[in-house]
Amino acid sequence: MQKISFFFLIFAFQLGFSQQNIKFEDSDFATLLAKAKTEKKLIFLDAYAAWCGPCKLMERNVFTDAKVADYYNKNFINAHFDMEKGEGKELAAKYGIRSYPTLLFLNGEGEVVGKELGYLNTADFYALGTKNNKPELVNSNLKDEFLKGKLDQPALLNFVSLYSGKDPILAKQASEKYFANKKDKAFTGEEINALLNFTQSVDDANYKIFQQNKSAIVELLTEKNYTQFDNYLRLMKIVTSATNDKTKTIDDAKVLKEGEGLLSKDELEKSLNIYKLNYYIAHENYPAYEKTALEYYKNPDEFNGSELLASASVFVENVANPTSLQTAARWAEKVVMSQENYDSTSILAKLYDKLGKRDEAKMFAGMAANFAKEENKDATKMNEILNKK
Repeated sequence: MQKISFFFLIFAFQLGFSQQNIKFEDSDFATLLAKAKTEKKLIFLDAYAAWCGPCKLMERNVFTDAKVADYYNKNFINAHFDMEKGEGKELAAKYGIRSYPTLLFLNGEGEVVGKELGYLNTADFYALGTKNNKPELVNSNLKDEFLKGKLDQPALLNFVSLYSGKDPILAKQASEKYFANKKDKAFTGEEINALLNFTQSVDDANYKIFQQNKSAIVELLTEKNYTQFDNYLRLMKIVTSATNDKTKTIDDAKVLKEGEGLLSKDELEKSLNIYKLNYYIAHENYPAYEKTALEYYKNPDEFNGSELLASASVFVENVANPTSLQTAARWAEKVVMSQENYDSTSILAKLYDKLGKRDEAKMFAGMAANFAKEENKDATKMNEILNKK
């Protein structure tokens, strides 16, 4: 009788223990989103990696706490994905997850409405849940919530991160609002990213925050990086004032004179040339682009293949001077020697075709056509070159 009672107690203990875990859904992400909308609950997503020690500790010590499990099971759709396997890889890319564990709270649209990084003890994890238990956000659109002024500070910071890629203008507005309302003087790495990514000019509202909080920012950014970023913004102010949008030209002398001291002479000239190349493309001033590129890339061994190939492709479409086209062909030849693929061989083929070098053009067009099949690219132009008589 004592034996039976003993084993009954063990069984009862094990059963009770198994019920004190957060119940994680065994579903794909799309199903989780649909369930969140139906049940009007946010999704709690534990983003982990199999090798992550703190992740295992949370799974063993925190997710098994009775109070925690009861609260999360009642109030959230709980999910966890290994960010290095299966659908987890797509989620890691989608949400920019680089450290583990990352604890996310998502609405029914898959938008981040709450976020925390790293290991949390039981009390802190429970508090995180109560803070982010906002069922009213489940079927909301964060953009609408932002425009209505309903996002609190944590939600604003998440909004900046979420919208930085798909709507930078809106994300910039959110960043400025966040820092205008920020009360504490300490800065996290996430806050510094949100500040610097949307401080594009010394005239921006965030630039004042950048200046006023230097001592806190340099603790993470370092004095050297802070100064470099500040000098870059000051230089951009000079470059902008030296740019004439009516004539689509830039006063080099003004930039080099007023920018002296912000960067070394070589760095100043390089920054100016990069700006000029981008500006001339954007404003379709191809003669100025041609002149700048020929000067800037005069020593092609100092540049990577993607830069050279990008410039060569501009020459293909917009430059007529044979000497300039021959120079661009040399850039493309250099790239093909180290990066033989559709992009490099097709650009070189088009350059040779434009130069009237029919045999060379056909040789590289044939190579490009083969790469097009492997890379699922359109080979129409290459076939046109191949069929020329």
